[in-house]
Amino acid sequence: MFLEILINGCFDSVSVRFMDGNVSAEGIKAIFDPKSVALVGASDEKGKVGYVFMKNLLERYIGKIYPINPRKSEILGLKAYKSVADVPDEIDLAVILVPTKAVPGVVQECAQKGIKAVVVITAGFKEIGGEGAELENKIVEIARNAGMRIVGPNCFGVMNLNIGLNASMSLGTPEEGGDIAFVTQSGAYGMALYSFAIDAGMKFGKMLSLGNKADVDEVDALEYLKDDPETKVILLFLESVQRGRKFFELTREISKKKPIIVTKSGRTAGSARAAASHTGAIVGDFTAYRTAFNQAGVIFSKTGLGMIDYAKAFDWQPLPGGNRVGIITNSGGTGVELVDLCYENGLEVPELPEEVQERLKPQMVPFASARNPVDVTPDWKGFKTLYYSVPAEFFECNEIDILMPIVLGRVAMDVDAVKALKRAVVEKQKEGGIKKPVLVCWISLREHENNMKILEEAGIPCYTSPERVAEVAGAMVRYARYVRGAGK
Repeated sequence: MFLEILINGCFDSVSVRFMDGNVSAEGIKAIFDPKSVALVGASDEKGKVGYVFMKNLLERYIGKIYPINPRKSEILGLKAYKSVADVPDEIDLAVILVPTKAVPGVVQECAQKGIKAVVVITAGFKEIGGEGAELENKIVEIARNAGMRIVGPNCFGVMNLNIGLNASMSLGTPEEGGDIAFVTQSGAYGMALYSFAIDAGMKFGKMLSLGNKADVDEVDALEYLKDDPETKVILLFLESVQRGRKFFELTREISKKKPIIVTKSGRTAGSARAAASHTGAIVGDFTAYRTAFNQAGVIFSKTGLGMIDYAKAFDWQPLPGGNRVGIITNSGGTGVELVDLCYENGLEVPELPEEVQERLKPQMVPFASARNPVDVTPDWKGFKTLYYSVPAEFFECNEIDILMPIVLGRVAMDVDAVKALKRAVVEKQKEGGIKKPVLVCWISLREHENNMKILEEAGIPCYTSPERVAEVAGAMVRYARYVRGAGK
């Protein structure tokens, strides 16, 4: 069905690549793993974009940095050059910050220098139409004639935090990398989502802002990330897909090994108009996208923040073996709500076997319930015991595939109870090798967020509403089924 939709033109128009495959691959590698970077428009003046980029590059990047500025001989302790042509060494990647009309000339210099790839941060191209679109076509023509790849224009940059590369507008560089790759068509929102995720303790390896996608697009990025050993989870924030058939084939292949989580904006007529003025995107029928995502095993999130929720679970936790959920709660009402949400997301909450209930009952007050949800009631003194023993039983129980502890109010305040939950997960899952995911429903005041960090620093994701927990678990179950089916 998807291919019929694609052939009938409901998907976005196909963008043709004329470049030799080996040259193209070298250019993409230079974007993600450059040994040297030239910053055209570098500055030592605070408040300028060129200063932000220089500081970011100097912070942790292990390669060579060449500041380019015709009016400076030195910038932030490094020798500066009037143009890339004056640099005596080879350059893998150039990042361009100059005004719009100056960009074609700089791209021409980069092409003559033999630079493999350039990232054009500058805006004012296809997204404004007219002369801007003509300038964009010009820089693409220059690059293709030279076998050079272009990221952007109108983007915020590129990162590979595993080598300390931060050639972006991001304020500051994390001390270490990670195994999440994020490719985004939106600049500012993509940066905000990345910052939100970093603040939540997630660790990124590679990040790429596509901007107008004059040349490099999501398919090029996926081709690289597909076999990248440092990438475990792939995030895509897209407004459009230019090579629909290739995108479908590639995501279907990658999803068998790595989860791909996508947020696709521009799903309605109103947002399509906004996308056109934002990055010049031509947005296709969302029915085609949704069909493609389902058939390719792609995990779809309606929102960018939801995408980050999914990524946290897929990065930190194992895939479930089934859809049966074990819930412990100190609030009966929250437990009932979460049960409803679980079933609405394709999950089940079975009653615990009698023998498990019999082991739990002696630890609980008489009016508590051991059935599932295990409602421990407001038994404050028992929290630190039960928030260890109940999850431990869930891990050992063959009738449970996913753990959903509700940590609400008094439990969230009780550091001993939180540490007991952490101990159960570490002992059973991480040390004992029982591969069941744990997703915590955390409902508490901000003043107790340090207790939540006890869990998240141990790789136990917490979500601040029952709805978010159930949606993430449902996505994990659907993806696990896809992987199992793809392996047959």
